Amino acid sequence: MTNYVFCVFRGVQVKRAILSICFLVLAATLPVKAQDIDTPVVYRSDDGSVFVKDLGKGVHLFHYTPDFYVSPFVIGDNAVIAVDPVNRNVAELYRAAVAALTDKPITKIIYSHDHRDHIVGADVLSPDAKIYAHPGTRSSLEERGDVDIPLPSKFVEDGDKVKVKGAQVRIHYFGPNHGYSNIALSFDAGIGSVLVWVDTLEIGIVPYRTLPDTNVRGYLTSLRLAAELDVDWVIGGHSGPGPGIWIENYLNYFLDMEKALRKAQAEIPPPAFTDVDQVFAQGEEHIAAVIAAAVDEMRPKYGKWMGFEQWAPLNAEAVRAYIIVGN
Repeated sequence: MTNYVFCVFRGVQVKRAILSICFLVLAATLPVKAQDIDTPVVYRSDDGSVFVKDLGKGVHLFHYTPDFYVSPFVIGDNAVIAVDPVNRNVAELYRAAVAALTDKPITKIIYSHDHRDHIVGADVLSPDAKIYAHPGTRSSLEERGDVDIPLPSKFVEDGDKVKVKGAQVRIHYFGPNHGYSNIALSFDAGIGSVLVWVDTLEIGIVPYRTLPDTNVRGYLTSLRLAAELDVDWVIGGHSGPGPGIWIENYLNYFLDMEKALRKAQAEIPPPAFTDVDQVFAQGEEHIAAVIAAAVDEMRPKYGKWMGFEQWAPLNAEAVRAYIIVGN
């Protein structure tokens, strides 16, 4: 029987299904492997590079281990809905993994967003499938002229559902965050409600480097909106499932980083520049000092997250830019 608890984070009240109170308390600091839910592996390739986990009620998670990619798919009564083919080579492995579990065809493919590292190869995964995406994804692909990415023909917006008989995927669009067309997807799985939000949160892992193609203001807004959903588990583009509390963990991480940067900026005044050369030399030294102080401030709370020492300073560069320009 599922137990529920109401948690308040930064004034946001969220209902979470949890296995224990301790899981919530420790979720912000436990290593990622300590938070994995034990779901059965139902397929593994001969070389071990690919495996699939069964999340229940037809929902599965395809894993490509060499580059740490995950893509969900759901098997319905007569067809399969798949998400993000990754690239042409991985799409072949993805197709084989699905075929090993069902003879039902992949009739619908969903692009999570427009970034090339997730959506090349739909024509390999299933040449005849209809492709669904946010309208902004198609616009980006057309502007870039990506001839190796089949264009989506079906558009989805917040609140829409992509369905086959006996299965569906709900669409959430929170606005710009990691890109301007990134959609989150929710599934009713056997393990509970699952939110898939590719590249926008990763379980137990610091956000990627300088947050490429990210609108930080929109990111914060999106995390607040996602926190209002009733979510048991979350999956990123490279990790998961992990407990739904990771939405709040990421929101608090960025809010704390903004606070730490503003504090460091106030406590470490910039030098008085007398010429342009000093702007480049001393200015960069000042920025580095501010970022180092902010990261030091965050280390007690977030230092156990994977990649903190390498990527938190780069995250801080992006958040500092947001403080300056507002986006």
